[in-house]
Amino acid sequence: MLQKNMPRELTIALWMLAAAGAAAQQEDGKKVALIIGNNSYSASPLQNAVNDARAMEKSLKDAGFKTILRENATQVAMELATAEFLQQLGPDDTALFFYAGHGIQVENENFLVPVDFEMQSSVIEAKFRCFSVAKLFDLLKNRPKRSIVILDACRNNAAKSIALESGLAQPQNAGKETYIAYSTSPGQVAADNPNGRNSWFTEALADTITQPGLSLDDISTRVRARVSAATEGKQIPWSTSNLSTRFYFHRPLNADAENDPTVAEKRMEEARRREQREDWAEAIDHVNQVLQMRPGASLEAAAKAKLPYLMARRDGQTAYDASDFTAASAQFEKATALDPFALDAAFRGVNSYLLSDKLPEALHLLKAIRVRGATSDIEKANAMLKELAAVYPDAGEELKAGIPQPPKIEDVFSGVHFGVPDREAGNRYLQANPVELGRWVKELTDAFPPPAVSTSAPPPPTGAEQVAQLTNNPFQVEVVPSAETRDIQIRRIGEQPEYGFVQLEGAPGEAPVVFNGKTVARQVPVRLQLPVGKYEIREIKEGQVVGTQSVVVTTQGTSAVTVKR
Repeated sequence: MLQKNMPRELTIALWMLAAAGAAAQQEDGKKVALIIGNNSYSASPLQNAVNDARAMEKSLKDAGFKTILRENATQVAMELATAEFLQQLGPDDTALFFYAGHGIQVENENFLVPVDFEMQSSVIEAKFRCFSVAKLFDLLKNRPKRSIVILDACRNNAAKSIALESGLAQPQNAGKETYIAYSTSPGQVAADNPNGRNSWFTEALADTITQPGLSLDDISTRVRARVSAATEGKQIPWSTSNLSTRFYFHRPLNADAENDPTVAEKRMEEARRREQREDWAEAIDHVNQVLQMRPGASLEAAAKAKLPYLMARRDGQTAYDASDFTAASAQFEKATALDPFALDAAFRGVNSYLLSDKLPEALHLLKAIRVRGATSDIEKANAMLKELAAVYPDAGEELKAGIPQPPKIEDVFSGVHFGVPDREAGNRYLQANPVELGRWVKELTDAFPPPAVSTSAPPPPTGAEQVAQLTNNPFQVEVVPSAETRDIQIRRIGEQPEYGFVQLEGAPGEAPVVFNGKTVARQVPVRLQLPVGKYEIREIKEGQVVGTQSVVVTTQGTSAVTVKR
């Protein structure tokens, strides 16, 4: 109660602060967790489940959850605890259910095993004397704002005592706004980690929850990596989610960082990493966060351009996984139109068209791949065309037509400003237009002549003479790019390495080999690794070219050349 002599202004301020706090609490809602850990089974007792429950309770309390903890619970105790849990939930709340102990699968339905369950019971008894996960999902539907269900319940398979399937089944009837995590993949069995205080899964989870600024998906990724590494890949946690918003156990420490432009850049970079891993939902979420920050300039423009592509990739993959190949092909086609060099999307579009018997559309995408693809992409497209030609003659005609030249980059990305040169494109340009050191030396000498020492200064050296000067040897071998090839066109990096080999033989004794103005070997024979393309092998004696040979370097191929003195 406020004191009577309290200043009126302070009274009003305290009242407004209390009202604001209540409004914030109502908007965010409560966070309530039911935590159960069962060790004391009459058969197949566990060592760490109770410790796991205690560790989770501590981490969740630190995250602001109101917790209900039950240890070694019977069937009745588990049901009563669930009733208490449900009674505390409102429409704006977050509900979290964590269970550590034995779990069994009965006719593709998951059950959690209370400590008073007899492991020798029949299958029918198991369905009535264990705690039904499906029933839990039904009870949580439409009650809280979001539900988080975490089951560390596949320990050493107690189900083998009653001849049931190993591990847990995939959840069948989870409601909206629900996140579900298992300590290992469906159908698999997790270790109890007898040499530790906690299971591998809960140890990683309870620790990662305490780290600020991590979303639920971030936590899942880190826990999965940590458990997989600790068990050498024998146990891989699994999760699924239909949450529409990000959930944090601990918000980022510095709220002002949300307006820091470097944060927007980091989130855009994280979106790119997620895209590379084909984690479309997370990539979309990061791009949306960038757009919400309104960073302006090229970063905001890049985010706006990237978002529809990511959404098309997400929707295409979702439809493909659901065997809706007509919808999938439309989305992959859209993604390819948004990013003409997203050849993985183009190939998936081809597969979707083929699976929906739309051969002309599949051929259309294969043509696009042959125009824009790297060598490895073209080879893959050609192999598909060859198989398709057996049932669709137009595919054979496309093969006979040869490989079309790619369009200019400006035609593909009209109106796009390329502020940062593409490294691979630059390398290919240098291969097609090699640096002529002799010409540069001559031009520099002409532009900036050295001080005259005498009236009879020698003329600048020719290219061959310069090579001789570089090596100071009367006989040398020079490797020079001679012509542009398909692999030197501007395109994306292919799946295969973009280099091959030249094996120089003959010319016993010292014979320096020069490439790009540098001595790369002191004698022949030697094996050179070179970018793909066409080259001239020049034999130079006393500054004069006395012989040339042409060679084509293909991806991962080896070409042999015999050098003659």
